[in-house]
Amino acid sequence: MRFPEFKGEWISCKVGDYGKIITGSTPPTSDNTNYADGTHLWASPVDLGQTKYVIDTQTKLSSIGFGKTRKLPAGSVLITCIGSTIGKMGMAATEMSTNQQINSIVVDSQYDNNFVYYALQSRFPRYLTSVAVQAVPIMSKSSFEKLQNYRTALEEQKKIGALLNLIDERISTQIRIIDKLQSLMKGLAEHLTAFTPNTKIADCLNCHSSILQENQVKNEGKYKVYGANGICGYNDSPAILEDAILIVKDGSGVGNVSYASGEYSVVGTSNYLTAKSGYSLKYLYFCLMIFNFVPYRTGMAIPHIYFKDYGKALIPCPSLNKQEQIATLLSKIECKIETEKSITESYLRQKRFLLQSMFI
Repeated sequence: MRFPEFKGEWISCKVGDYGKIITGSTPPTSDNTNYADGTHLWASPVDLGQTKYVIDTQTKLSSIGFGKTRKLPAGSVLITCIGSTIGKMGMAATEMSTNQQINSIVVDSQYDNNFVYYALQSRFPRYLTSVAVQAVPIMSKSSFEKLQNYRTALEEQKKIGALLNLIDERISTQIRIIDKLQSLMKGLAEHLTAFTPNTKIADCLNCHSSILQENQVKNEGKYKVYGANGICGYNDSPAILEDAILIVKDGSGVGNVSYASGEYSVVGTSNYLTAKSGYSLKYLYFCLMIFNFVPYRTGMAIPHIYFKDYGKALIPCPSLNKQEQIATLLSKIECKIETEKSITESYLRQKRFLLQSMFI
């Protein structure tokens, strides 16, 4: 797929031809002056992948620390090349630096920054076959520089890059909309449930377990299977036939809650909770959404929570009529969030299609 005004074959090149490859570095963490009152962006893999442009980082460097790193100009293309998240990408929105897990391309003037970003993104699934097989996946700087890609005339690069950048900007806008709505919903939930806690969680909810393992889940099937991060696969028959609150009880997402309807199953790392008579399940879902599970976590390497522990905690439960009124209001915001998520997914599908169709 091409813009009609462009013809001719694209030319094979190496990633190193796009510009200067720079591997990041970490100023000594033992010297607090490298980080104290930091204002300079310093990216690690956790800062990449959510949106295209890196406008903030979890860790920032002081001027002293920043002076010890390899500086990257705005527009540099950042790619994670070490670790389990290898392939996560971003683009520097301003001058910044990165840690050693990230290789960056300071794009040469004969190439368009956006084009280079998307050319790499389109081919990275194929690049993963060159990753060294070891406990920590790694793609060395020398290997990264030699990866094959393609280039075309600068004007075509600019048009392709500008089109895909518009879609990424819209995706970023969608993410901000969803974040704002989720903050609004949680804020309202806290305000609307600000009654005196009067009911034990175990007195209004029943807890159920699952023995389903993730390796038993299929890629296709009639009924959804929920894991810690949402739908993780499908099964031919459902284990649950009613609405329930799903709560992650094991692993890094412990305490995360979601709501499921219809016929479905859950994997064994989650419990599902159903309401006892006289209580609104949806109201209790919003209560648990803002509930603090941290005091009930056990385990170091793999955290857990147990219903027998947090079930003793008190939550505010007004009359059933009041519960239903609150649940109805908050459900409308939640429905809006799901609509915005669907719109976001449609833009992501459009972007995936264009990446597959516009690049060799």
